[in-house]
Amino acid sequence: MSFKRLNLSQKLIDTLEKLNYTTPTEIQKRAIPILLQKRDLLATSQTGTGKTAAFILPLLENLTETTKQKRGEERYKIDALILAPTRELVIQIDHKIDEYAESFTHKSVPLYGGIKLGSQVSAIRAGANIAVGTTARVLDHVKNGSLNLSNVKVIILDEADKMLEMGFIDNIRKIISLLPKQRHSVMFSATFPKPILSLAKTFLKNPLTIEIDRENLSTQQVKQLVHYVNEEEKLPLLSTLIKKHRMEQILLFTNTKVQADKIVEYLKNHNIKAQAIHGDKTQRMRMEALSNFKEKKIQLLIATDVAARGIDILNLPHVINFELPTKNEEYIHRIGRTGRAGEKGEALSLVCEKELFQLKEIEELINIRVEPITTENFEFTPHITLTNRKSKKLEKRDEVNLKRAKELAEKMLGDKKSTPKGKQKRKKSTAINPTNKRHF
Repeated sequence: MSFKRLNLSQKLIDTLEKLNYTTPTEIQKRAIPILLQKRDLLATSQTGTGKTAAFILPLLENLTETTKQKRGEERYKIDALILAPTRELVIQIDHKIDEYAESFTHKSVPLYGGIKLGSQVSAIRAGANIAVGTTARVLDHVKNGSLNLSNVKVIILDEADKMLEMGFIDNIRKIISLLPKQRHSVMFSATFPKPILSLAKTFLKNPLTIEIDRENLSTQQVKQLVHYVNEEEKLPLLSTLIKKHRMEQILLFTNTKVQADKIVEYLKNHNIKAQAIHGDKTQRMRMEALSNFKEKKIQLLIATDVAARGIDILNLPHVINFELPTKNEEYIHRIGRTGRAGEKGEALSLVCEKELFQLKEIEELINIRVEPITTENFEFTPHITLTNRKSKKLEKRDEVNLKRAKELAEKMLGDKKSTPKGKQKRKKSTAINPTNKRHF
């Protein structure tokens, strides 16, 4: 199927052809026709599946174009609002809107923290009709009087599960309360946990639901590898792998800001250029690190899961999990940074003993057995095997169950063997105190 069959305007088709967009992804094929009809939608889609275009393209078609200059309070009103969990994702979405809207009069403005309101206010006044923002910064502008949501016709929540996980639910509800009741509402989420479904009930009206099977994910383009390693040898192994295989442009994931900085310092001492992005870095530092990585001035960009949302590197060859994510679903987001748009990619996980069970869970989640690799002088010496640990857990559970069953049996039957023969007293049967009591 081509984009021409999705009922998009010719000027948008022409723009997509310039960008070498020829075949829509699964989420695009299913979501775009629904959104063009202005139906509310709840959709699951992982990183790398083309979900950003899935909601931007119909948004550009549905909004009314105008060249009329706004005046007075009208300057602060917008037609569409897109909410995202991180600054980087806000910037990425705004950039995509600029690309796709080349032949439209629509203008977007990115709203995120870390910089002063002034420049963003100027962009709103200049005629922006689409705002892309983090929840906190959107509310800052509302409080400041530089953003008016009373005219919003379309509201889109991107990566809604991540926003809830980061504690933005109250901000989301505040923003929703400021929107017109008659509107087109869209929600994208990697998963459908109970909080998401609860929010969807209050946020969406008779929504259609799309769930993209994990088998359709872009991770099929990614060669997934695992290197088992003793935990204390992860940093030396990382340095060895980079130098041995002459790896360039590596996006490396870790779970904490402290660990990210520690890795940067270690690699620096081993003549490997790397920078980190995380919540403790200023916006300027994060943008500088991302720019250096894109321009190949550094070999590694080290990121936490939250900071990495919105990182979009063209033809990124390598992703490395220095440690497995705290949530198994994040693994899919991580490796989805490579292997995009039909390109091949490689994702390597450095797994120590305490992560063995989690790797098995991830393999079950993605229905793939990750291929193991080895490196000379780095032998993995686990203290216990997966099988042993699992059997010990099962044995302990069986022992507890057996003990409970024995206690229950003794309670039900009584300790008859302990009473000498001939001295057993027979209880009289009465209606009030029967001998055949049932134990439930």
